[in-house]
Amino acid sequence: MIAARMAYGNLFLHRTKSLILGSIMCLGIAVLFVGNSLIDTAVNGLRKMFVEGYTGDVMVTGPTSYATTIFGDTAGGEDVIPHIAQYTKYQEYLAADTRVKATMPMLSGKVAMGLGEQVIGNGSAFGVDSENYKNFFSDNVTLLSGTWPEKGDASWIIISETSAAMLSRTAGKTLVAGDKIVLSALNDTAGTVIREVTIKGIIRFNQSNQELALISLVDADTLRDLLGFASLRDGVVKLTTEQEQFVSAFNPDNLFGEESAVAPAQGAATASTTVATPAATDAATGAGTAGSAVTAVTPQPAWQFLLIKLQPNANASQFQKDLASFAAGIDENDHVQDWVAGAGSVARGAMTMRLIFNLMISIVGVIVILITMNVLVVSISERVPEIGTLRALGARRSFVRTMILLETTFLAIISGIVGLLVGYVILLILKSSGITAPNVFFEAIFAGKKLVPSISVSAALQAFISIFVMSLISSLYPISLALKIKPVVAMQGE
Repeated sequence: MIAARMAYGNLFLHRTKSLILGSIMCLGIAVLFVGNSLIDTAVNGLRKMFVEGYTGDVMVTGPTSYATTIFGDTAGGEDVIPHIAQYTKYQEYLAADTRVKATMPMLSGKVAMGLGEQVIGNGSAFGVDSENYKNFFSDNVTLLSGTWPEKGDASWIIISETSAAMLSRTAGKTLVAGDKIVLSALNDTAGTVIREVTIKGIIRFNQSNQELALISLVDADTLRDLLGFASLRDGVVKLTTEQEQFVSAFNPDNLFGEESAVAPAQGAATASTTVATPAATDAATGAGTAGSAVTAVTPQPAWQFLLIKLQPNANASQFQKDLASFAAGIDENDHVQDWVAGAGSVARGAMTMRLIFNLMISIVGVIVILITMNVLVVSISERVPEIGTLRALGARRSFVRTMILLETTFLAIISGIVGLLVGYVILLILKSSGITAPNVFFEAIFAGKKLVPSISVSAALQAFISIFVMSLISSLYPISLALKIKPVVAMQGE
């Protein structure tokens, strides 16, 4: 109690040193509070935009060399992202997991759009089931005109209002629901594929940036055609017994070996085949050899992405680890990744900015510690007679140590409160006006044209604790000097 009263009194007794140290701590806390709040606002805004509007919390993608964005881009430069071979196994696994709120399969690719032979634009297309997409991202999509496709509708496209405006300018006419446009894409399987589609509607993405605003929704089968995947509209594939046995027993490793003529395995059947009904068999007999049994092979839908939304209280990191373990057991080299990987360069840019800011905090922290330490050392050297007198009157080393620690603690608390108040006022001013994005890059980072900072309690606590710890660390060396002061020498003024 005595040490605390003396420590508090010393703050006012040595006003100059207290003001210098207090100003440093106050400025440090204000900068950390405001900076962390701005970074947290940007990252949380990006996360909300992508998780609730484009990627979900976690996603599974087909096997690629690197992580894949929702636009189908990878660092490995794959032209077309492979499909998820064991999609049904993931469906079964996720259906049994109570942490999962909803799932949605998707395809993604770059397409060219045209009217007749005139190319009027390019963009990203998502191959989806319209009803599933509308429910999965219900808060991010507003239908401006036209209608949502009904079940069974084929060869349709829904374009965003931004795309509609750009395409209309190029085409020289206003595109509306009901118009037909031509989509084309180049793939390794079938070369250039061209499909005509009908514009079913025009939508607005409620949260978007310059790139996201150009996304179009296309029926899954059309995009499968464009990407070179098997289309479900082709129906079942019918194989004779000989053809089925050849496919089942085919081994590419023996293609050029001595045993290239592989004997068909009797009764072999693939997991994706179903034996046709007698009626189907009779109907198909004319297409094959007389008397040959016919097997109907039902193609599984090709999906490149499986987006997953989690329940509000679910631990996304732990879920991702569990799902990655399940994927490893399937052994198809599928990727399990979070929304940051799916968002691509925009989210990575925000995370890099946070990392750079944290690095700057570390550098500033070292500088604060050194400055505070130097000021305290000077203060201790000027207080040698005072400390020596205390020691001569019977004050133990622990008393001196406690007194100086309490001085630093009181100063850190007072400066911290003032610094938080200053930071709070700055954030209120910024919140009322917002921070306008200076260019397209910052529009993407801010998840809009303006960043309206939120006042983050966690940022305030982080700033306060950081400066408080730095202050205590900076006082350790001056305390060690104070404890070495000998009472006799100190009282002699030496």
